[in-house]
Amino acid sequence: MKVYFDHQVFSWQRYGGISRYFANIYNSLHDRGYTDCKITLLYSRNHYIQDQKFPLSPMLGERLLRKQRKLEKWNRKYSKYLIGKNDFDILHPTYYDPYFLTRLKKPFVITVHDMIHELFPEFFSPHDHNIPFKRATITKADHIIAISESTKNDLQRVFNIPDHKISVVYHGYQEAHVPADPAFKPPFPEYLLFVGDRAGYKNFARFVQAVQPLLDRYDINLICAGGGDFGVAEKELLIRAGIEHRAKQISATEAQLNALYQGALAFVYPSLYEGFGLPILEAFRNNCPIVSSNTSCFHEVGGDAVAYFDPYQVEDMTQAIDSVINSRDRSGELRAKGLVQLDKFPMQVCMDKTLEVYRGVV
Repeated sequence: MKVYFDHQVFSWQRYGGISRYFANIYNSLHDRGYTDCKITLLYSRNHYIQDQKFPLSPMLGERLLRKQRKLEKWNRKYSKYLIGKNDFDILHPTYYDPYFLTRLKKPFVITVHDMIHELFPEFFSPHDHNIPFKRATITKADHIIAISESTKNDLQRVFNIPDHKISVVYHGYQEAHVPADPAFKPPFPEYLLFVGDRAGYKNFARFVQAVQPLLDRYDINLICAGGGDFGVAEKELLIRAGIEHRAKQISATEAQLNALYQGALAFVYPSLYEGFGLPILEAFRNNCPIVSSNTSCFHEVGGDAVAYFDPYQVEDMTQAIDSVINSRDRSGELRAKGLVQLDKFPMQVCMDKTLEVYRGVV
């Protein structure tokens, strides 16, 4: 069986959950003897596939495709060319752009990671292509992988997809993960941790309001890992809350992020919606207590190993965080339960079920 993965997420992501997800599938297929599988790229800067050989060497790729727009353009052309040859058994696009549909004569599977654009359109540009792109690919796919039951339910509610066309395949975690960086020292001795993007539905503004009294009360700090530097509006938000000197953004490597999880008083996940919530597994893996929203998939992934709050209620968020960082017993209980909960999401099962979907389609 020959599976092709297209360029999309590998063209624009260096790090990130979606590109790591597809890299894991690709590597797993090769490890199981499916060596004809291919990622249709000329060149990529993606961290998770740096061991792969592509038509352009890193030196030539950086020389010819240094600009991001040019990189995406030529990777798209190359993907379209290879897909048009239809020399494979199944295509698994890595995102929702339907550019390949006119040339494709083989079946394809699409993974739906969330339904955020459809359920929270107010947080996105009215010119965003994601919704029409998703409709085009989802409705024409031979089979759909949803990464949680919550995502499956949202998908069916929005697009009315029949049950037999959807398989729920949870994300898995890598047992041989990158260890914490021993040379890295967090900028604060005691801190709460926020991970990833902070825009829109990530609920960062309410989060700042919720943690402000706790930072003052316990003389602790806030670290935001990833998501880029604080923007002008975010800096103003922190200044108004009086915690601008207690908050720091770090563009952490994977090893540094593991160290940040391990040293945090708690990882707080205030998002209004997620399709799965991979940082929950990352925090479990690093023995970090979690305080999280009670919406969408969070109970499904976190089980009883997470302290939950209503993400729309600032006081409820404050109280939930306080109940964890102010109690060694509660914090220790969540750490212990987290390691048990993590065992429910082995990478092996994720790969087995994905392969099962491929075989069913072929």
